Amino acid sequence: MGWPTLALVVTAAIAFAVVAIGASVFAGRIAERGALAEALRSAGALRDNVFAPFVAGAIVGNSSAIAALDDAVHVRARDGSLVRVKIWTRGGTVIYSDDHAAIGHRYPLHDDVAKVIDTQTGTAGLSSLTDPENSTEVGHFRRLVEVYTPLNMADGTKLAFEMYASDARVIAAENGLRSELVPFALLALLILVVSQLPISIWLVRRVARAQNERSRLLKSALTASGRERQAVARDLHDGVVQDLAGATYAMQALQETMLPEREARSGHLVGMVSRVLGEALASLRTLIVAIYPPDLSSGGLAHAIAELGDRLSPETVVTTTVELDVDLSPEIAALIYRCARECLANVAKHAAARHAEVDLIGGPDRVRLQVRDDGTGLPPQGIDKRSEGHIGLQLLADAAQDVGGYMNVFSPAAGGTTVLLDIPISHALLDARS
Repeated sequence: MGWPTLALVVTAAIAFAVVAIGASVFAGRIAERGALAEALRSAGALRDNVFAPFVAGAIVGNSSAIAALDDAVHVRARDGSLVRVKIWTRGGTVIYSDDHAAIGHRYPLHDDVAKVIDTQTGTAGLSSLTDPENSTEVGHFRRLVEVYTPLNMADGTKLAFEMYASDARVIAAENGLRSELVPFALLALLILVVSQLPISIWLVRRVARAQNERSRLLKSALTASGRERQAVARDLHDGVVQDLAGATYAMQALQETMLPEREARSGHLVGMVSRVLGEALASLRTLIVAIYPPDLSSGGLAHAIAELGDRLSPETVVTTTVELDVDLSPEIAALIYRCARECLANVAKHAAARHAEVDLIGGPDRVRLQVRDDGTGLPPQGIDKRSEGHIGLQLLADAAQDVGGYMNVFSPAAGGTTVLLDIPISHALLDARS
């Protein structure tokens, strides 16, 4: 199993886990809202049909009314549907509770009590029993369903009817909905994954093959370019350079055999031709070195990069710094040299720069080549000039990416152009390719 396929499988597994957790949370919230709504309806029915007829008597301390309320609570407490009942005034005083110790006590007014009395709307929620009035419930229960509903007396007094019930129904509703919703969600996701995974794997493999093919073609292009440069350099050296060298020697010999009476004018012409031939010969030899560079192994790379700066126009001062203590692979050394050569060629042709700096640093983790100049900066289209038939820097950027590195070309705010070539040391070392 390749890494793209493995990544898809891991992604599918993560998706299953996320869907399972999300569906469980979603189901729990739905079930909780449903159970609380049912508790609110039950509290309203109990308030109107069972408790309301005896509240007036309980307020004035009628023992039979209080006993009737107690019996109503105890009967329903046996089946677990009811745990505690309290009736509140707007001032926060408990005028009735089946736990008589709370009757007559005044507590800090709960927001829900005030809301129920003021808005005449009921509310229900899960209570963790942390409020002061829950002192009679703490120690017996961990969590209860807490319901508040308005209770209006015949004389216009507005009270709040509070009912506590077990959270067993909420838990059962949550578990029941989870057992139905989570498997359904996972099954739907499984069907989707099974139907889409083969297509995804095919697409990922196709992209991987395309990337490998692109890398192969790029390396082939670079190799072919190197071979072509070698062939051109060899042809120039064995052909035109030799002819020019022979013509230069012949002109020098001709100048030595000229008659004295003709020496003044003819000697001047012969000397001029000799200088032209010599300059052409020097230019061709420089071109041969540029086309097919010298040995780039060990210290040869530093020397070759320094020579690139020496061959630039006298109007541009080039400073070269090389701190390289590792033996680079031939491929990486050639890439670094080509990058430096292309950058300095662009400086000479386009930048109109007065200064350029070439820094090659080989650290413990990375090899970095940086070329900076104080010239005119990047053109609007950046380094991609394929429409003009120029692909030098873009080709080098692609080559850097293929060996795990990158190449950035940018114009700093201070002006000029900076080219940074960065290659991981694991890809650059000579023994890493053996």
